[in-house]
This record gives sequence, structure tokens and C-alpha cells, in this order.
Amino acid sequence: MKKLYYLSIFTFLSISLFSQYEEVSTDSLILGTLETNSNSFGSPLNNGGINSPDSNEVGRKIVFWVHGLAGNAQSWNQVQSSTEDQTGAPVVGYPERNVEGYALSYSGHENLNIFDLGTYVNNNLMEPWRKSVPRRDTIPINKNFMIAHSQGGIVARAIRHKQLSDPVGNNSQFGALATFGSPHGGAKIINSTKAGGGVQKWINEGCLALTSAEIRTFLGKKWWLDGIISPAVVSNFSNYACAGLNKTVFPLLVNSIRKPVGASYSVGGSHLAILDSTAKQDTMKVVTFYGVEAEPVLWRTIHSMTYTKDSSMAGNILSTNPFGLNDDSELTNFVNNKIADYYMKSLNWRVRSQSINSTFSGRVWLYLLFVDDPAAQRSLTYQSAAIWLATANTRWKRFIGARRDTSYIKDYRCRCFILTDGKWRYSKTFVQSEVDCYPSDPHLCSVNARRVHTIIDEPNDGVVTVSSQTGYPNRVNSIMMENTNHMQERNSEVTKRSLLQLFDGQLGREFALDKK
Repeated sequence: MKKLYYLSIFTFLSISLFSQYEEVSTDSLILGTLETNSNSFGSPLNNGGINSPDSNEVGRKIVFWVHGLAGNAQSWNQVQSSTEDQTGAPVVGYPERNVEGYALSYSGHENLNIFDLGTYVNNNLMEPWRKSVPRRDTIPINKNFMIAHSQGGIVARAIRHKQLSDPVGNNSQFGALATFGSPHGGAKIINSTKAGGGVQKWINEGCLALTSAEIRTFLGKKWWLDGIISPAVVSNFSNYACAGLNKTVFPLLVNSIRKPVGASYSVGGSHLAILDSTAKQDTMKVVTFYGVEAEPVLWRTIHSMTYTKDSSMAGNILSTNPFGLNDDSELTNFVNNKIADYYMKSLNWRVRSQSINSTFSGRVWLYLLFVDDPAAQRSLTYQSAAIWLATANTRWKRFIGARRDTSYIKDYRCRCFILTDGKWRYSKTFVQSEVDCYPSDPHLCSVNARRVHTIIDEPNDGVVTVSSQTGYPNRVNSIMMENTNHMQERNSEVTKRSLLQLFDGQLGREFALDKK
């Protein structure tokens, strides 16, 4: 049953995103080094000093929990309720706290830009909830804080910006902020999903390749169908299936990124520049938790995505343990097996083609065989599917900005005509600076820079790069969440340890919560 479940993901949902079998890739990778405020989980390096809680009571506080893109109240609800009250469902190693929590939902309002959405969340959700019970309204505002995942962190920053720029129309609700996987430096995937960004074309390529391969597999089991169903029928069926995909799964996973609120924090977006300008002058304490997922980030992320409580394909893994989203390797193994399966099925054509000599007539015969031979066409179908799967993780990392090309000047090639012993001679040397090349007459030389092109592979959580997750200008701490993808950042054991660190006051007294 589980195999059938994954096959359905594989041929439909997973076609719309994620994958890589690293052993197949032949790219040489150069890891980019990033400066952050932490070298490992639990070892924060502090810009502004860590405030350990003293022996006095911290007192009751309010914590606002804010979800990310396409989320809702369920995104943080299990964690929020476990933090406040574990009646009937205790979480081992996660004590209840003296706190009132609100896992809010702004779902349905993501057609607003980030500033209007921030105003809506602050004035229509947070403030009415806080004032609805008298005891909440007596808690000093600056003692309350916000915990936000992904896009929620940008929403929180928009709220803060509106409070500072227009305090009369936007009352303050919190005095500190902790973000999990928020794209403070922008989300490159938003840029990549714009017109001409390449994501939809890539999805379509994968959809056609994988559905064709699966149809071929089905035909292979029914030998008599192979003579009835032509390659054209297979192609038409694949196109039909992918058209359905683009009307269902694609809008869910990609078009949601294209909503106005998402456009507000694309890389280089004007709204994000305004938020950065405000943050540079703000003294509010901000802690950024950032996920670093193991390779292949693509399949690990989509595995976790299909098991979250606010997913249309939700499992029940979080019903008893809000921090149970830990295993992310099963779908990766499934995909790796599919790559191997497709590769083996394509060998039939490769073996036959290798027996043909390289003469012109042999190449012509090979071409004719390729065009007319159903076995050759089947092999090509499987080969295309294997290649798409084997390179998809690398492609995806380029879409999210985690893999990019760069170049630098290694040295300069100096070519000169030099008069030696009464004769003009041509010389070629390599120098470190342009000025080192010229003799007395610069017209006798030409200089060309030698550039080295390389690839930077930046750590990421499968959706947002580390540099973006830690890109809040005035952050106090940045804490790494190791082997944690974008969805696990709010529902894994690492999340639990991160919240314990936060609530125990290790990252500032502003986040300390008394145990009950």
C-alpha cells in the first residue's frame, strides 16, 4: 500500500518538484563558505550577548505562532497546544510553560501585499484575540513575542514595520521575534516561478518523462498491448496527464508562490528592501533558526511536505507527537530505486547500439533503427526518465538559489613585442596585475584576464538558502538546525530542542518562559 502511495506521488505530485541521486551526478561541487552566528546547533555565537534567565519568576507571557506560505492554524497548532497545556497528551522532554499561545491563520488573505497582510494580521487577528480575555490584556506588550515559520517571519517583520512607521493605526502586540527558515534575504524560488523562470518548463519535462516511463512499464507487463498502443498514444496520454497536473498540483505548489504576498519578498524585491531598512534601525531582539538539510534536499523536503498536518496528503504522524517529523529518507530511497530501475530498463538499447560500428553506414542504420524500433524507443523513454530524476536535485537547487555559477580573475595573460639584440621578439607571460605587463611602450602589449569559472553549492533547507534564513540585518543569534528541511523546521526533534533552548532563556530573557 505504501509502495502504491509513493508511486502516486512519484507520477503526479513529485513530478512537480524535487529530486537527485547524487552518485549519478558528475558535477564537481565547490561548497560556499557562509558567515553565520553559529557553528553548530546548541552553540550560538552572540552579537549582542546572551541573557540567561535569573532566579526570579519570568511571569506569564503571550506567544503568537505564525505559519508560512499555504499554511493555516494547524501548522503550529500541535506545538502551540503542547507548549501551553499537555492534558492527555504529554510530550516527553518538553515541559508545559506558563504561557498563552495563539496559532493564528491568515489563510485566504495571501492576495494582499506583505504590508497590507501585516496590517490585517495585527489589527484583525492578534489584537482582537489578545483583548478578548481581560487577563491577556493585562500582560505587558513588550513581554510577548512571536514565533514564525518561513513566510510568517516576513509577515512578522511587516507588522513590526507598520508599528514603527504608523504606531497610531497599528498597535504593538509583541516585543521579540524568533523565525524558523524565514527568507529574510529573499526567496529565489519566487523569482524562478515568474514568467520565463523555468520552473514550469522543468516540471513539464519531468511529468512527460516519468509518466511515459510508467506507461511503458505497464505496457511491458501486458505484452499484447505493446502491439496495439503506439508511441503516439503514449505521448498523448502523457500530455493529458501533465495537463491535469498543471491544473491541480502545479497551482497548489507553485502558483501559491506567485500570489502578491510572495512577490513582496522575492530576491531584489522593493518591499524587502524597505523591511531591511527598518530592521537596521530596530532594536527589537530577533533570533533566526536556520535549517541545513542533507542531500538530496529535494526528495527529503517533499517527503516531509506530504506528511505535514496542513498538507492535503497529510499522514497521522503528528497527531500524537508534534515533533515526530524526523524520518525523511524513505522517499529518497524510493526515487533512487526508480533511477536504477529505469537505467536497467534502458540498457537493452544501449547494448544493441554499442554493437554497431562507427562507419557512416552504421550510423545511418543506427538512426533508422532508433526511429523504427519500438525497443529503442522504450529504452530512450526510460533513459530520459532516469536522467531527469538524476539531475533534478541539482536543477532544483538552482531554482532556489542554492547552486550558482561564479567566476574570478586568476591572473592576466600578457603578450608583448620586445626589442632584443636588435630584433623584435614576441613573448607571452602570466602576471598578477595588469600594470605588471607593460614595458616602456604600452602599445606593444596586450593584456587579457584569465577567469576561472566555478560553482558554489550553498547549504539550504530545501527551499531557502542559509544566507537568506540568517539575513535579518540586526539578528542577535543564528542557530543551525542540522539535517532539517523546510517543513521539519516546525515539527521535528530538532525543533523541540530549539524551542527548549529558546524557552529556557539561553537565547535571551525576552524568550524565557516559566515551566508550570
